[in-house]
Amino acid sequence: MDKIEEEQAKARVQEALWEWIQRAVVLGVAFGFGFFTAWVMFGAGVNGAPALRTLKAEQQAHITELKNKQVDVSGRLEVASGRLTGCAKDKQKCLTERAECRQTLIKAGLAE
Repeated sequence: MDKIEEEQAKARVQEALWEWIQRAVVLGVAFGFGFFTAWVMFGAGVNGAPALRTLKAEQQAHITELKNKQVDVSGRLEVASGRLTGCAKDKQKCLTERAECRQTLIKAGLAE
């Protein structure tokens, strides 16, 4: 009786082992197929590596163009700021001269 129970226990262990091996193999095949499919699609697909390489080159050229425009615009801003500062100084100088002329006219009695 013990021998029969031992054989039944061995059979159950073997069945459980084969069941888990089958599950692992199915899982491995599913993941393997998924990774292989992803690799094929990325390597040669419409949106894969070749398309990404051309897109990267286009974006790199666009970034370079934008950086050049940024440098140009910042240079223009610096020039405009310098001119604005000069105009503000000239305006202040003109206002000072106007006030002096007005004082001179008032002293001469030609203006109120």
